[in-house]
Amino acid sequence: MITVIGDLAVDILVNKGRTNYATDTDGQINFRPGGQANNVASFIGRENVACQLIGKVGDDPFGTYLIEESRKQGVTPIVKKEKQEKTGSIVIMIDNHNGERTMITDRGANLKLTAKDIQDVENSDILYLSGYSLFTEHTKDAAQKAKDQALKLNIPIALDPSSTYFLKDYKEEFLDFLNGITFFFPNYEEGVLLTGEKEPRKILDQLKRYVSVPILTLGHEGCLLDYENVYKHLAAPKVEAIDTTAAGDSFVGGFLATYRKTQNILEATERAIEISSKTVTYHGALPSVTK
Repeated sequence: MITVIGDLAVDILVNKGRTNYATDTDGQINFRPGGQANNVASFIGRENVACQLIGKVGDDPFGTYLIEESRKQGVTPIVKKEKQEKTGSIVIMIDNHNGERTMITDRGANLKLTAKDIQDVENSDILYLSGYSLFTEHTKDAAQKAKDQALKLNIPIALDPSSTYFLKDYKEEFLDFLNGITFFFPNYEEGVLLTGEKEPRKILDQLKRYVSVPILTLGHEGCLLDYENVYKHLAAPKVEAIDTTAAGDSFVGGFLATYRKTQNILEATERAIEISSKTVTYHGALPSVTK
């Protein structure tokens, strides 16, 4: 089983063209399940690998919605409703020209996750931690407790940096936390920020000082990893990207699920690229809200 810890949120998807400032702009608005940890768990569940999700939602209809939709993806949600808090939400504005997205995030009840909420980690084959958990005090305590438990039991730990915006202020603390991490999934911009290097191989070289298996994702160019002491660049299939929401999350979920099945890093990375390449071809994190 894979344990995933981190954010759940309702994605408010806004597809639009050029914004008409101070007046109306035509667009399409949809609601979907989201949040980084929720997305990763859902892609694991869709690969028919047992997964439990630990997090917080508000005591409101959106919280109920996220818990129900998580179960539909094959995930076991260990998700508490926090009274007098609202469920996290993310406004995702998608550029109709290139599929790139800009996000406005209100983490809501996710910020109430504490070390007391961490349980059942000892039953895990892999632990995944969302980088967002490292950017506030209480959630960092929760991530640290889960990490410490996993290290004692020799459970592999996976981590995603999550956001260049937050990394700018928490870079040193984040690098300290990397000690003991097994799988690490930065994108190119995050890799540059964390290492100061711009050449992908040099970024990997620097990251290998901290983690066992760094995999640098490169968007439409695929990814780069060091497999058995040889650099391997895996190309991504050419697709028409209409929405990059959850591309990174689907990569991580696909990787972890496949690695849990095969224990093979290369096979897991190939499957991750396959899944993430499909993810950018539809709107929202998941192709549907039912499995």
